[in-house]
Amino acid sequence: LQNLRKIEGVEEASLVLGEYDIHCKLKADNVSKITDIVIKVRKLEILTSETLIALEKSQRYRKLANSKIRKLGHKRARH
Repeated sequence: LQNLRKIEGVEEASLVLGEYDIHCKLKADNVSKITDIVIKVRKLEILTSETLIALEKSQRYRKLANSKIRKLGHKRARH
């Protein structure tokens, strides 16, 4: 956890309960920079990781994303 917090771009890192042991929040200007940070994180001998990318939280984006999710038949669309 301490080594994770030292990586540039890691905005938060916490121990958590559940499927994973650590949650961290990364911040970067673009996906390429996120990829670079994730590579550094994985060099810490992380056994399993999952990367989720948050996009702009606008009403317009939400409507667009939900319509695409519904077209795929996914149940996670939000109204």
